[in-house]
Amino acid sequence: MNELIESRGIFLDCDCGSKEEILSFIAGKAQEFGITDSQDALLQDLKNREEEFSTGLSEGFAIPHARTENVKRVNVFFLRNRTPLKWETLDGQDVTCLFALLVPEKNEGNIHLQMISSLATNLMENDFCRTVKECQDRDMLQSFILNTIA
Repeated sequence: MNELIESRGIFLDCDCGSKEEILSFIAGKAQEFGITDSQDALLQDLKNREEEFSTGLSEGFAIPHARTENVKRVNVFFLRNRTPLKWETLDGQDVTCLFALLVPEKNEGNIHLQMISSLATNLMENDFCRTVKECQDRDMLQSFILNTIA
């Protein structure tokens, strides 16, 4: 389960200026970590998903995701951006915290739907939101997220 969200996949100090820039950052890190072979293809998959329906939630959170042949293994990134990003959200607020879900197209079962559901449910809990917004320790945050969404 620890491979689902790795400490190195937690980015607490992103400095992206737009939705496209942070999606590109996600795709670039996925290529760097061997989760995809093509940053460009994964970026397009993430953008296509956003065009279908925004992944913005509320309270400054979004869950961009892609289930695609361009992903080799299931992985979750957590990103906290220094400045709020314009994003279509349920409450009209900009986004500062993102959980990016990357799932292979041929993945067994509906793990991506389970992860999205678990994250969305936990994002309704004030303690969960506060912890992921404020925690400065990657390893502690990794354990907290894994224990909460398990």
